[in-house]
Amino acid sequence: MRTFGSAILGFAAVLLAVAALCSAWLAENVVSEDGFVALGQPLGTNEAFQQDLAEELGAQVTDSVQLPDAVASFVQPLITSAVQGVQSLPGYPQAWDETLQRSHAQTFDGGGGVTLDVAPVVGLVANELGSAAGTDVQAPEQSLLELGGVDQRSDIEFAANAAKAWPFLALGSGIAAVLALLVTRSRGGALAWMGGGALLAGGALWFAAGSLPSLAARPAYSSALAETFAAAFAAEAGPSLQAWTLPFMVGAAVLLVLGLLVRAIGGSGRR
Repeated sequence: MRTFGSAILGFAAVLLAVAALCSAWLAENVVSEDGFVALGQPLGTNEAFQQDLAEELGAQVTDSVQLPDAVASFVQPLITSAVQGVQSLPGYPQAWDETLQRSHAQTFDGGGGVTLDVAPVVGLVANELGSAAGTDVQAPEQSLLELGGVDQRSDIEFAANAAKAWPFLALGSGIAAVLALLVTRSRGGALAWMGGGALLAGGALWFAAGSLPSLAARPAYSSALAETFAAAFAAEAGPSLQAWTLPFMVGAAVLLVLGLLVRAIGGSGRR
């Protein structure tokens, strides 16, 4: 009975440890503004995403930028030229970072789904339009692109709440592990069981993280931009989570070896 109880507690400790890892990664890389910006920075040079974004930017600039009547008749070629060349401007990396910061605030603090606020990039396009037309062009304070509907709100709130849970999950894992060691007849065996279980769970999580891009491609999206954003963001998130999983697996392997050593030393001592 003690062995069975220890195995159940060890299993709970492993599950809680994996959940704590995922929760901590979510808090650091998605819910945190700095982590979200760092994870989304490569999208600024992602060719597929930027191509779809350029099309949306053209529509945003046409609808939201206030242009003088003198240039209204030939504005569309200017907009097309400015949008296509915006990525080569020196201020684009900073504008993209500001876009990600604003988008994080809109997504997690707003009331809708995943939203991009591309006003900083639209501002660069407006400056280029003004330079080409020889006049001042007023850029909007906000330029929102909805990548999902309000039905995503529950998923966003779930992610935000899950990210806060990692300290409690880690504490629960530690308590379960200690109880497993107190209840068991063989502490070396319990250590080895928890280490081996954590190693297997970490390996499963590593493979699952590598599957994130394919999982992101399955839902039906409201636009081509939303689809390419999900694919590009998942392509960055997968390797990031895998990088977090590797030290977890190393720690699990150390725990496994330590448990086997303790068990072997204890067995030789009894003989």
